[in-house]
Amino acid sequence: MSINLLPFQTRASDQITARYLELAADRRRPMEHQEWFIPFYQALSSVTGSGKTAILADTLSQLRSVLHSEPIVLWISKNKAVVDQAFANFETGGKYAHLIEQFTTTYLGAAKISEIIDDTQAVVMFATVGSFNRNKDSKETLRVHQKGQDENGETTWKLLADRKAPGSSRRRPLIVVYDEAHNLSDQQTDLLFELEPDIILAASATMRTPGKLGHVIDRLRHAGWSDKPIADEPGHTTKCLVTAVQTREPVREGLIKKQIILGGYATEMETTINDMIVEFNRTSQIATDLNVGFLPKAIYVCKTNVSQEDGVTDNPSSPFLERRAPPILIWRHLTEQLGISAGEIAVYGDLKVEHKISPLPADFKLFSGGEDDFAAFSAGNYRHIIFNQALQEGWDDPACAFAYVDKSMASPTQVEQIIGRVLRQPGAKHYSDPGLNTANFYIRTSGRQEFQKILDVVRRKISGETPEVQIDGFSNARDRARAQLRPKKHATVPEIHIDADAAVIPLVNAISTMHDYRSDKVNVLGPGELTRAVQQIGEKTGAAVETIQKEHSNRIVARWLIRRHMQSRYPEAVKTVDWADPKFDVLVEVTSAAAGALRAEAERLVDVYLSEAELAFEDSNLYTVPMIFARSENLEAFENAIHEGYSDLNPGEIEIARAIDKTGLLWARNPVNGGYSIPLLEKGDSRRFFPDFLVWKKDVIVAIDPKGKHLLATEAGKKLLAIRDEKGKQRVLVRFVTAGKWSHETMKQISQEGYSVWRLNTSSQMRCTHHTFVESAISKCLD
Repeated sequence: MSINLLPFQTRASDQITARYLELAADRRRPMEHQEWFIPFYQALSSVTGSGKTAILADTLSQLRSVLHSEPIVLWISKNKAVVDQAFANFETGGKYAHLIEQFTTTYLGAAKISEIIDDTQAVVMFATVGSFNRNKDSKETLRVHQKGQDENGETTWKLLADRKAPGSSRRRPLIVVYDEAHNLSDQQTDLLFELEPDIILAASATMRTPGKLGHVIDRLRHAGWSDKPIADEPGHTTKCLVTAVQTREPVREGLIKKQIILGGYATEMETTINDMIVEFNRTSQIATDLNVGFLPKAIYVCKTNVSQEDGVTDNPSSPFLERRAPPILIWRHLTEQLGISAGEIAVYGDLKVEHKISPLPADFKLFSGGEDDFAAFSAGNYRHIIFNQALQEGWDDPACAFAYVDKSMASPTQVEQIIGRVLRQPGAKHYSDPGLNTANFYIRTSGRQEFQKILDVVRRKISGETPEVQIDGFSNARDRARAQLRPKKHATVPEIHIDADAAVIPLVNAISTMHDYRSDKVNVLGPGELTRAVQQIGEKTGAAVETIQKEHSNRIVARWLIRRHMQSRYPEAVKTVDWADPKFDVLVEVTSAAAGALRAEAERLVDVYLSEAELAFEDSNLYTVPMIFARSENLEAFENAIHEGYSDLNPGEIEIARAIDKTGLLWARNPVNGGYSIPLLEKGDSRRFFPDFLVWKKDVIVAIDPKGKHLLATEAGKKLLAIRDEKGKQRVLVRFVTAGKWSHETMKQISQEGYSVWRLNTSSQMRCTHHTFVESAISKCLD
């Protein structure tokens, strides 16, 4: 299934492309030698699960549209599993294929000479670093360095370095993409520099600059570029070498989990795992009840062939029931004591086995072949995975939400490294029950002091890199239970959804009025530009940089252009368009009048969607108020709330919460992300509205929010206040409460005294009433 880009992802790729254009046009861009400029370098720093691959794919298409000819992309990573996964996602039918619609895909080892010298077709070549990492002391010659693979007798590597079309004096652009770039070595960098790439894109959740790339960065620094992340203003580029995705973006979009809970156990393995499985089973039942489409998975991190208790090496010749290897002990406890089916368990690691002397049980699933076993392991869809740190980076199952860490692996550094395994969020959205949005760690340690060190390190890391992810710790099951507040009463709210039926015909009509460029031979053409350096042979003067105007710019598919622009404005609108319309198939040059007009049409299609779509609900689709997590140290208790109380309320929220509680009505504080939400029908990044409080009054639920003043003068705000079902019935009433006295005529604050309550009148006009005290404001909300 293909994915839709999110606004923050398109912004990141736009930023990288804008920075490339800035460097390409910079007269100070340093030369390395003759016609090779220092390559454009950009590090994409983004938290695990934020969609780095999608950002990089979109960046390739963006860069292709501004390069002088069709590029070659060398997409590399250390691990074969990561490369194979990327190839599967990019080839026809893959979930990212539509993002690189104008590229063909192949493996570097299978590349043909025509794919390298044909400058009319963009291509992405996938490879592990091992496929080209030639060591000068090694007698082995890798395939890409072997001669005789084409009719000219050149190596693939030499052809890539030349990459000229027949009769052309100019090389094709070469883009190197290094996924998981923290693994890049100096030797690999030297080999890549042999190809004299034009662009290097490095992506990692834990960004660091490999040594030899420091030379490139130093040269670019002298040209005025910085390697410190800078928050760009919209429409403004800065000379920065790092594109950093703010973690609040993937958290808000539901791509990563909302919170991490770490438990420290100074006890035996069995007790620790028992407690984890209790919570694992509870979360599994919630996932089933809510029909979320997945079941949680658990990982177990331990040493492979050494006893955790005394460090003695396990004897593979011992009978299976006498072996002390941690994977075997964990497997036996799961199957024999906890009743988990062996078919749901996989052991991934180099577990020593004497098959003839002491064979494993027939249902013991062992994957000890590393990369060679990875595909078979992934296909098994196991729910319990036992491994040491050797589990491939290509395994990134978002359903993984539980981790047991045995004490020999429980150092702060190792726990920190495991966090990325469980941070991705399944379904790319937060769910109503917070347990489905939580990463759970059960860490076996030698004592409380050791666990406190781990907790402190992880807290520093999370607060520094992902401050929007909440983190809590507990030392026993009772502490965790006290942090979970169950609802005292069962309460539901109708889920609000976007009803886009009314937008279908207007969108069809809007598309029908779009100009059809299939027979247009004029407006689809646009001028291009080529910047090159000219070095006079034998002269010591520097190369002269000149810009040459070209007759044409690169061609792009109208469908890609319109779809991408719509995704950057409001991704849901893309789903209502019939992309099979043949007028979307036309190729237009990126600088043409047609391309500019199509961008404007994309904006118009989003406007049509947002103006026609409505918010609606059905009583059969209900949100149930779930358990919440709370901190006992700052919990404020309430008499009429659904839960015992709430923690982390700011002063304004406490004031409103107390006023609601005095009404005697049933109510709940609604958590942001993972709580009850309503879609926002407006362009921008905030596409869901989370009211702060929900109040039940007879058969009506009132959503009260003191944060929504930015929505007052917008169409999106009016639609929030006018939610009805298909029969015109109102069951969910949204009320904004703003501090101070406001004018609904000017939509401006008059004074800071009291409170204003906002609603729509019978003519769908925004109106507000002023109240001196918060209690009367809440009373008006509930009137």
